[in-house]
Amino acid sequence: MKRVVDVYKDRGRELVWTYVIHLGNLEFHPAQIDFEQEALRLSQIDKRGAPNELSARARLTIR
Repeated sequence: MKRVVDVYKDRGRELVWTYVIHLGNLEFHPAQIDFEQEALRLSQIDKRGAPNELSARARLTIR
């Protein structure tokens, strides 16, 4: 399953980056928060900003 997740700075004001997250684990059905947490984890690896300044929102549909 995959979702597009936007990472924002300052609690939703400025778009920092967009990730396409694929969680293909067959053992569980990932929730929206799982995609958002993965995007935040990746943003830390990519040095997109301080963890306390970033938030993530998964888009409801992928096109």
